[in-house]
Amino acid sequence: MQIISRYMLVQLVLFAVSVAVSLAVAVWLAQSLRFVDMIVNDGLPASTFFYFVILLMPYFLVIVIPVATFCSVLFIYNKLNTDSELVVLKAAGFSQLQLARPGIMLGVVSMITVVAINLYFLPASYREFRELQHYFRDNLSPVLLKAGKFNTINSEYTIYFKEKTPAGELKGLIVHDSSLPGQQITYLADTGALLKEEDDFRAVLWNASRQEVDPVTGQLSIAYSDKYVLRFGDLAQEERERWFKPRERFLHQLIFPDLTNPRDVDNYDKLVAAGHYRIASPLFTLAMAFIALGCLLSGEFSRRGYLGRIMFAISIMGVMMLTMFLFKDIAEKNKNLIPLMYAWPVFVVLLSLYFINKKPKKVSLKTPDHPDGSPKEEAAA
Repeated sequence: MQIISRYMLVQLVLFAVSVAVSLAVAVWLAQSLRFVDMIVNDGLPASTFFYFVILLMPYFLVIVIPVATFCSVLFIYNKLNTDSELVVLKAAGFSQLQLARPGIMLGVVSMITVVAINLYFLPASYREFRELQHYFRDNLSPVLLKAGKFNTINSEYTIYFKEKTPAGELKGLIVHDSSLPGQQITYLADTGALLKEEDDFRAVLWNASRQEVDPVTGQLSIAYSDKYVLRFGDLAQEERERWFKPRERFLHQLIFPDLTNPRDVDNYDKLVAAGHYRIASPLFTLAMAFIALGCLLSGEFSRRGYLGRIMFAISIMGVMMLTMFLFKDIAEKNKNLIPLMYAWPVFVVLLSLYFINKKPKKVSLKTPDHPDGSPKEEAAA
């Protein structure tokens, strides 16, 4: 028994790991394309680029591990069915639960993996990712400011420039200042530069003009100067005071938000729902394994294959994923519906377990005339 289970479990784990790695790399490459421009055009070091995308990996794994678990159980058990290995094991006296045991073990291992990612690796990595983003922004690195685009700084200044020289000089510079309430000021300069001294950020403009529209009269005033100096202030202060998104919070910060923080109070239901979803999503991973087991281990052996059961299992998997995301969105609007996120995967597991244990119906050979099944005797001629 242990040898057979180990043989099946090894196949399941190897296939699940290969699918998870393949899907994670595919999603990782698709998401990392937005950082390629930082290397090509903005001079971001390759090491920083890889660090960026590695920090996003836990989020991708939470998505692909349930799918990889489902695909592994579905593929391996279908292969065992096609090769008649499960038929031989049933004839040798293996019960349905004994046959399902390796698949259940894979589901449990995947569930524990998702629990570990949800409780620590996901919030820790995404928080580091966000802090790294803010670090580049606060230091006004080339990653932040891009030529030919409008770059917003501190939600009060917008900077545009045509090109940047290797020496760091900006040409064709436009700076829009909305830091003062009721005033909108625009600076135009032939050349300029951005400077940083500790936490003080400045823009130095040469051969510049200052344009301002009077909010009362609507009259435009223009002033010219050889040099203007704009101070952006301490941009790092926003990072120190920024609000943590649900994805970068640990579980206790989601279940028990800070009621002294106004933004936490405004997003209370959303934070609590995100916390419970982080607890319930591992159950969803376990349910994916049970869906595949319930579809392939129930019913009679078929020499014509199990395409119908496979398509049905894929359909149920799709419905399972959609409903879990739907329940999360509903729970964010009404926290009284949070138990649905727990009840749905548990119901799917129990229903699948019922079909796994359900014995296939035996075909009766009895005839209507003879309930005992004996052949009908012909009348003597």
